Formats: sequence, structure tokens, C-alpha cells
Amino acid sequence: MNTVQRHYETLLGEVYAWSRSSRGEPFTEAETWLREHRLEDARTVLDLGAGFGLHAVPLARRGAQVTAVDFDPTLLQQLRGLSRGLPVVVREADLRSVLREGRDFELTLCAGDTLAHLSTLDEVKDLLHLARGRLALQYRDTSAVDLTGAQRFIEVAADARRTMHCLLEVLDAEHLRVTDLVTDLTRVGPRTRISDYVKLRLSAERIATWAADAGRVLERSSSHCGVITQVFSTRAFDRSR
Repeated sequence: MNTVQRHYETLLGEVYAWSRSSRGEPFTEAETWLREHRLEDARTVLDLGAGFGLHAVPLARRGAQVTAVDFDPTLLQQLRGLSRGLPVVVREADLRSVLREGRDFELTLCAGDTLAHLSTLDEVKDLLHLARGRLALQYRDTSAVDLTGAQRFIEVAADARRTMHCLLEVLDAEHLRVTDLVTDLTRVGPRTRISDYVKLRLSAERIATWAADAGRVLERSSSHCGVITQVFSTRAFDRSR
């Protein structure tokens, strides 16, 4: 079984930006999400699992000093190009090691299912304790996933030259196997690549409980097509903002 990092190295890192762009201009969507959750005016931001800069670039365009962290070299190369001239520090590192440095940020952002890519639920709890300032999480709630047969196959993205599907398989109460299938139309015919990894099954209720245990207050939350957003403050949160 591939680890998450291996999965990105062999397949997903190459096609991730394309998969987000096939549904429309990705930065416009990210800007809307940031604005809806009152995150767009943060002055210092730690972006965990920053990828190609989906959120780091819009935040930096508004003047935020962004530290963008990811483990995938392909995505970080794309991020460096997209953030050229912007106040973005790009770091290839494990997000937990960066959190343990104890640096202060007005906002810590962990979006795009990065939270579910951690190895254990205890690592999720550690992140909730270690993050400084406001904490914005975005992840897919897979706690109730119970797909069978053809329902397990989901189209992720498609255009005239490429299609991407994923196969979801429940392993146990805490884990889900994700198999990505990418088919490219080449000069000699279709070429399909397959890679899989295991992700954590998370729910909004469990995350909210663990965050409260870490001394955080749920400031706002939303759910859209199964994707959860939760923004947490410390207990010193100013409710007038």
C-alpha cells in the first residue's frame, strides 16, 4: 500500500492542479471560500498542505505574509512559479515538524483534505493542540461513507485529453482506501495510471470535540457537498470581530 507521500510522487502531484482547474478557475473559488469564512484579511498565515498555492496565492495577493508548507516537490515547484513576487515563503517539510517550531501566526490553514492525510487520529489531535492563532480546517466528512458496487467509483475531473476517477473502499471505522485512476489520451491510445493510499475517516463532531479539548472555540462552520469547513479560535477569541 502506498503512503500518501508516495501517492503524490507517483501520480497525484502531477495531476492535482489540473483536477482543480478542470472545474473552473481555482483561485476564484478559493477567494470565495476565504471570504465566506472571514479568513481573507489575515496578516500572517501558515498554510499546511499548501499544494500549488490554491489558498496561499490569494492570501498573499491581499498582502498576507504566508508560510506555505508541503511535502510534494512537483506541487511546490508550481507554487514557487505562481507566487513569484508575492510574500510567500515555500517550505518542503512535514507539517508536524513545522508546527513544533512553535512560531506564531494569526491564522493556521489546513485545507484540501490535508487533515485526513495524517497517519493517525492522534496526529490530528496533536495538530489541534500545536497550531497557533485561529485555525481553519477543511476536509471531507467520510465518517458515514458506505458505498457499494459502482457507487464506489467517483469522477473527479475530466476534459478532452484526460479523465480522473477515484475508488473509495471502507477499511474500518477510522480508515478509507482511495484508489486514483488517471487516463490520458496519448498519440498511441489511452494510457491509464493507478495509485492508492489510505486516508483517515473524519467527522465534524469528532473534530469539534477534540478542538474543544485543545482549548479552542468553534467560531464558524459549514458543509458543502460533504466538505466540512471549521474555523476555530482560542478561548481568547474576540466575538465582536
